Amino acid sequence: MDADSSHASEQNMASKICLLSLKFDSDNIDVARRLTTEGLRLNQRVEYLQKLSDIVETELFEFSTCNRVLYIGFDIEPEILAAGISKMVGVEDIPFIQMTGSDAWKHLVKVCSGLDSFIVGELQVMSQFRSSINFHRENNLIGTYNLAFFDHVISANRIIRKELGYTSSTESMLKLARTKLLEIVSKKGTTQSVVLGFGDMGVKAVETLDEMGQSEIIVASRNPQKSVKRNQELANRCNMITYDDIDAYIENADIVISTMRCSTPAYHKNKPLRMNKSGIVLDFSWPPSIEPEALTEHQTLLSMEQWIQLARNINDAEYRALVEKSEQLIDNIMKRYMEALSNKAQGKFRALIYNHMENLSTSWESSSVAQQKDIPQLGAFAREIATWICKQDQSFHLSDLTSYVKNTTRGFNSNLLEQVSQDVEQSIRTLTSIG
Repeated sequence: MDADSSHASEQNMASKICLLSLKFDSDNIDVARRLTTEGLRLNQRVEYLQKLSDIVETELFEFSTCNRVLYIGFDIEPEILAAGISKMVGVEDIPFIQMTGSDAWKHLVKVCSGLDSFIVGELQVMSQFRSSINFHRENNLIGTYNLAFFDHVISANRIIRKELGYTSSTESMLKLARTKLLEIVSKKGTTQSVVLGFGDMGVKAVETLDEMGQSEIIVASRNPQKSVKRNQELANRCNMITYDDIDAYIENADIVISTMRCSTPAYHKNKPLRMNKSGIVLDFSWPPSIEPEALTEHQTLLSMEQWIQLARNINDAEYRALVEKSEQLIDNIMKRYMEALSNKAQGKFRALIYNHMENLSTSWESSSVAQQKDIPQLGAFAREIATWICKQDQSFHLSDLTSYVKNTTRGFNSNLLEQVSQDVEQSIRTLTSIG
């Protein structure tokens, strides 16, 4: 008999957790656009995940970022989850990377730590991950037990950041474009800037422009009245407009920064970005919100591809050293994680056994075969039995347990010992669902 607890060993975890990941590139971008929930409204995303959960008949977690989408399923094989996603989006043979168990946990830690995308210490992905966890929790998409899995990912990320020396908050990807913005501003002086979107990235874009002394900042969003509430003080220094009003402002813009969330490009060949001058466009959206064909030859587009390439210019030797150190850190964290789960499972198991034996001792005390001299000892005897069970390091045969019970030196009468032995054996069979 073993103390049973899901996720409490690497073997159990392997059968409980699977991860499907697709990192976007030029070869799979069309598939990526079908898979990502970036750009969906809240109710659309909830509906999508509820329907997918119904298809695969299990709880699942979906996480989309600017360069990947991943799904985590519980109590399901990766092939079945992949088939369910294919059915949901109408795309066969999606080139997912599949992982299970501890490999899935480690991969998720790497993603959230920026260790797989050459942006070590990047907080943007971790912030998105936390937001996604809250989204699943608030919309009852995942229960409390499975959510605990993600708490350990967050804890591991915190340890890695500390050990690698990233103890202070770093900027998002916008930091990678700061040099370019400074270059533009230094050449042109006062510029007119248009920021599309006023979410987390949009706010950071406006903050950066504001810090550079730029005062002509126009911010476009779906609902300016609602957007203003995200940062009232900052919004007061901008001209807040709707997307419908953008054409009147964008034609004179020197800089356009897009942080829009949309599943398909908002600006393309048939809907150009009507800038009349040689402006610069910085697109931080993924999937892209602005296609190259939306601009003229006199304008410059810096898309997410440029930011990712820039991020990869980190010194290779230094990066490899950091990754090597992080691999060891993750292995150590994983070991502690499994030990904590095992200890927790063993604690619950011990409590269950002791409580069960105590209840049995109460029934023995009122048994017709119990003699008066036996009754004061039955509680202690039940605890001895519970202790024997909990001290077994491996599975044991019920015959060993009944032998232990019947060989007690407490001097019980044979009829009582037979009842105790039968009750203990039957209770263990019931608890472990055998026989």
